[in-house]
Amino acid sequence: MKKTLFFIITLVGLITQSCSNDSNETEALKPIDFSVSLKYDATFNSLATKKATVTLVNNETGNKYTSESDETGVAKFSQILPGTYSFSATKVMLSAEFTETFGYTPTEAEINFNGAVSSVVISNTTTPIALEMKTSRVGDFVIKQIYYGGSDTKKGAVFRDQFIEIYNNSNAVQYADGLYMAQLTGSTTTTVAAYSLANGQFDWSKSEGMTIGNAANTDYVYGINIIKIPGNGTDYPVQPGESIVIAQNAINHKSNYIDNNGKSVSILNPELTVDLSTANFESFLGTYLGDLYQYDIQNPAVPDVDIAYWGNTNNDMILDSNGRQAYAIFKMNDAEFTALKKYKNPKGDKNFFLQIPNSVLIDGVDTTKDLASGLIPKKLASEIDGGNTYLPSGAYTSKSVIRKTKTTIAGRIILQDTNNSSNDFVEITANPRGFN
Repeated sequence: MKKTLFFIITLVGLITQSCSNDSNETEALKPIDFSVSLKYDATFNSLATKKATVTLVNNETGNKYTSESDETGVAKFSQILPGTYSFSATKVMLSAEFTETFGYTPTEAEINFNGAVSSVVISNTTTPIALEMKTSRVGDFVIKQIYYGGSDTKKGAVFRDQFIEIYNNSNAVQYADGLYMAQLTGSTTTTVAAYSLANGQFDWSKSEGMTIGNAANTDYVYGINIIKIPGNGTDYPVQPGESIVIAQNAINHKSNYIDNNGKSVSILNPELTVDLSTANFESFLGTYLGDLYQYDIQNPAVPDVDIAYWGNTNNDMILDSNGRQAYAIFKMNDAEFTALKKYKNPKGDKNFFLQIPNSVLIDGVDTTKDLASGLIPKKLASEIDGGNTYLPSGAYTSKSVIRKTKTTIAGRIILQDTNNSSNDFVEITANPRGFN
């Protein structure tokens, strides 16, 4: 009898506990209201609040929510599911609005403000998020197209046909001479470790030999491979509305060819790849590394870029096909570049990465695998890129990310440049010198 009574009491307790757990789980999954408050960079010394677009993306599902902030700078979101989210905010001010807001006239016709924070866990106990809106210099060159995904691994050219395109978005001739392009590195997972920040990105302040504290994370990016356009200052003019294409290999990838080992390479479906034989530059590493890679085909008719820094073991300019890198262009004189410091990442990997100050960046683009489980922590500060872009079709699908066309003036195409690649870029079939 005592055993029976004990069993009944235990069973009732388990049922009660189960109901309690179910209740807790139901409460945890209950949609909630959430708000994001915006403020402008303290350097503007202003308490002004202007309406801006705020976007939340659920890191698990990729679901996106958008809201406009009100006159007090608060954006409200109703009935969103608890989870881990990334936030971004964008505000484009015309010159007149900027003058009215901050009391002085800017030099640019448009000023872009961005704010971003990633991997924030939202629940019914989370306090509202505050985003600081920052702006950065507006460059005359912008990164127009990045073909990092590559083409079919059997019928196309795999990664051998990758390229990056840089565009003169101004109304005056610009010179590409001395322009650097960097592939940027960082953590490829949002998992938090002892050597990472709360969003999973490396905490570079913990790198061996680093002495500048958190500025290592906020004021710099880290280049794994860096190339440089040659020239003496005026050798490579780029007219307004024109671009330069930098190819991994400046050959016609639609045609069969002989590789450096004398082996015939067949392209089974030419429509899956691109013709880069008329690229402006190519990245040939045979001279720099002293080792001729099988697929690093040199086209004598296309100038080689200078190899400014090579921090990994790749023997060609191979862009990450899964979108786990970021890209930036910048200019420095030779002495400034030579003075840049190199660090291992705080995880302790063997490679060294070049530390580049944000202050010299002309343009930058963060890429990611996707906006859900494949989200990659941002490498660029929000004032350089307030979002990220990716290939919905995935790797090896002949797709690239390309900047949107904003308008056309007297036949010159002006590309959208809000310093937020989530807004500025779309996916297209790779098309060097083409437009979306």
